[in-house]
Amino acid sequence: MGLDRTSLGRVLLLQEKAARTLLGALFLCCAVAAATVQAQERDVSDAPVLMQADELVHDETLGTVTARGSVELSQGERVLLADSVTYNQREDTVIATGNITLLEPTGEVLFSDYVELHNELKTGFVDNIRLRMTDGSRLAANRGLRTADNRKILSRAVFTPCDSCKEDPDRPPLWQIKARKVVHDEQAKDVIYNDATLEMFGVPVLYTPYLRHPDPTVERRSGLLPPTLGLSDELGFIYGQPYYHVIDQSRDLEVTPILFSEEGGVVKGRYRQRFTNGMIDFQGTGGLLDQRENNVETGDKDFEGSVDLEGRFDFDRTWRGGFDFEQSSARTYLRRYRLDSREVLTTRAYTEGFRGRNYASVQALKFQGLNAGDSRDKSPVVAPLIDYNYIGEPDRAGGRFQLDTTVMSLTRQTGADSKKIAIRSGWSLPYIAPAGDIYTLTATLDTDYFHSDGLESGDDGDTGRIFPQLGLNWRYPFARSGETYHQTVEPIVNVVLSPNGHNPDEISNEDSQSFLFDDTNLFRMNRFTGSDLVTSGSRVDYGFKAGVYGDGGGSTSMLFGQSYRFMGDGPFAEGSGLEDDLSDFVGRIHVDPTDNLDFLFRFRLDKDDLDPRRGEIGMRYSNPRFSLVADYVLLDDQTDSDDIAGETSFLEREQLDLSGSLNLNPFWSVNGRIVQDFSDDANRTLIASTGLVYADECFTFGLVYERSELEDDDIEPEQRVMLQIAFKHLGGFASN
Repeated sequence: MGLDRTSLGRVLLLQEKAARTLLGALFLCCAVAAATVQAQERDVSDAPVLMQADELVHDETLGTVTARGSVELSQGERVLLADSVTYNQREDTVIATGNITLLEPTGEVLFSDYVELHNELKTGFVDNIRLRMTDGSRLAANRGLRTADNRKILSRAVFTPCDSCKEDPDRPPLWQIKARKVVHDEQAKDVIYNDATLEMFGVPVLYTPYLRHPDPTVERRSGLLPPTLGLSDELGFIYGQPYYHVIDQSRDLEVTPILFSEEGGVVKGRYRQRFTNGMIDFQGTGGLLDQRENNVETGDKDFEGSVDLEGRFDFDRTWRGGFDFEQSSARTYLRRYRLDSREVLTTRAYTEGFRGRNYASVQALKFQGLNAGDSRDKSPVVAPLIDYNYIGEPDRAGGRFQLDTTVMSLTRQTGADSKKIAIRSGWSLPYIAPAGDIYTLTATLDTDYFHSDGLESGDDGDTGRIFPQLGLNWRYPFARSGETYHQTVEPIVNVVLSPNGHNPDEISNEDSQSFLFDDTNLFRMNRFTGSDLVTSGSRVDYGFKAGVYGDGGGSTSMLFGQSYRFMGDGPFAEGSGLEDDLSDFVGRIHVDPTDNLDFLFRFRLDKDDLDPRRGEIGMRYSNPRFSLVADYVLLDDQTDSDDIAGETSFLEREQLDLSGSLNLNPFWSVNGRIVQDFSDDANRTLIASTGLVYADECFTFGLVYERSELEDDDIEPEQRVMLQIAFKHLGGFASN
């Protein structure tokens, strides 16, 4: 049919409208399928449409434009291939037939045999839909329908995220879902299944007449969440069913009743709310539970519970504040019912500010210890705790001034009360000599006031302290380079001058109890982390650091050193490693040759016979087939348990924690863990577990057995069997 220029221009206009219309229609069909899994709808672009075809026919009488033979429509990165495309302007109908393929910019590919759309894309259908998504998931349906009320309907649909068997592509996938009808309600944003069946290896295993869930465009929706299942020889069968409720855009609530067949049940709740300048997060548990006395059930039930309330708020660019409220009705409640594993609950209210090199904070704190021996009456309440830290700019000589101030008031129901004002000021000057050695001169002054009541020694009252220290640190780094590495050796000498004593008995030691002499504090002027105790006496610390660093990233480094006190008496207890003038040896060795291997050894050796007094070994190794994690700790504690300047927080201990996994093949793997206690010449297994896991692109199955020999009041040795099943895109359930 002959066409003049005007007619040709009209044909091209109609061609572009038909192309855009068809692309929009097929994209909506793609969104129908993708909505049943994880894809989200996107608007069709208004970009120009390019079309290529073997033949183009414009029938003015019928009002149609038809493209035939290897039709290709492209709009941006979206491409449509078909044997024939027809646009009927009068009836507002688009029809595409034959080998229809739609390639989405996201990587999704839609296949079909016939597409027909009406009413400006408001109604229509697609025959024989087949969709491959970006993650490899596949969906097929006999027909896809779009209705005038913004609903998309798929008939006789099948969905699976599992890959086809390479050896036998016709073999049924590991699992798939077949449904008589799948409806996507665009207005309600719901996906609805009717007569759905879950098949595994082609065998039906689960049927549901009706299933409804939000489509992937919904970020939050009220409803039931996957349940929690477990089995314990102490608690019995465990079942928890969470319910999630959306209050509005800034608030939500989750409630989870948990039933224990042997103990009763608890209810967990969580409420969250966002504000323009902060948030609050409340978590609470509670329930009527069987009571025990000396690990024997009394037959009575009593209420137990816990509270965890957190708040964070930004006041301006400098100041922020908040609060934490954490309490449990009983010391072992949270661990016994596997609600929390923390050893200390902290309640505090605080405000803090950051500006330049300045930091200030005001806090009030209360603690609840959950370990054996912890007592509520002896737990301290700290209010207020005020800290201010300042680091100045370099002066003309290159030195810096530093100031740390602490104001604290601490009270207990039973035990010592204390108040203090601690001010530590200091000045530090670095210098690099022409020979390349580095000197650092540091002067500090502690100006402190203490008031104590209720000390066991009876030395109550007021006391003060003015404690100066002067330190000179010398380092001389040597370096050389090889073809593929460079090496460094750095001897270090640290001289610290300070007066003797200055730790009077009137001071209640609260923040300097957890002390360990190791490589981290060998060269520190004050080896205590807090401000209640100071490292008195004059000493010289000496040692060296060395390292080999590969150009490809691997490295091996070490530190080794010792300390000698040449004047005064130290505040350290027998067995701490610092009780004599000449200290024990301390050091570390770190080997990190590749990304797959990391080895760290930290140690303290007796100065007389080099017997190990403390050792920590950590090793991590992994490759695509095998992984291993090992942690070993040895504490040979010889301190007086009444002297808090020793390692009294740890006591004698020797323990190995070993875990690993092995991939048997691309899908099956085994894992295990063992915690072995060697303290007091024992050889006791504290925790042992083993597991078997299957995981592929669409399905995960895990079975784990664990035995724990840990005991504490009403916590008895326990055996557990844990099961995990997960279907990709559908969720699953797991043991607690």
